[in-house]
Amino acid sequence: MSRFFLRSFSAVAAALFLLVPTSRASQALKKPEKKQKPLKKQILNFDGGILFQTDGSLSELTCFQLTGRVTAPGFFDDFKRIDDENGMEYRSGQKVVTEFPEELQVSFIMFDIPCKSQTLEPGPRKYLTQEMMKALRFSFYWKRGIELRHIENLKWGPATAEPVEPFNTESKEELPKRFRWFLEFSVPSTGVPLTDRLVLIIRTPDGRKAARVAARL
Repeated sequence: MSRFFLRSFSAVAAALFLLVPTSRASQALKKPEKKQKPLKKQILNFDGGILFQTDGSLSELTCFQLTGRVTAPGFFDDFKRIDDENGMEYRSGQKVVTEFPEELQVSFIMFDIPCKSQTLEPGPRKYLTQEMMKALRFSFYWKRGIELRHIENLKWGPATAEPVEPFNTESKEELPKRFRWFLEFSVPSTGVPLTDRLVLIIRTPDGRKAARVAARL
């Protein structure tokens, strides 16, 4: 029995002895953890408001570009977003702010552009008309994460149209009239955090989405 015990003890001791250098080697191979570099300070300037832009289409023959801006009297004067190791904050002038003002002014311009298929192979086009513009549905939402909250009590501002001069003024052929369309809205925004996004969705009379764009800080 004693010999068996000695042989068993020797086998266990040898196994433990072999494990020691492996454990030390694995510790030696571990790379020291790198210290995270402090986040570089970034400043985004929104002086004058939030700009936004997108393309849209009413059909395969009618496409447009929309360019706009979100403003509020005095609020976006010297407005900045600051990101650093302490987090993110917004400043209107020297004042730290967390919410939008009571009301925002949203203004944008819409004008015709060729559809993708028309840039590859020129073909017939239908330009935006007054009847098309009147039939469009403009909806605004606040977006937080994936949640969309519909905004009620919008106020429509003046809508105007400006003629676009044709490129070929020497052509005797009667060309279709083209316009740039200017629209304005007043959007209630009391208590809305600056981290929410203002989303505009334009739909056709049959409910199809013609364009979607978000204004964000």
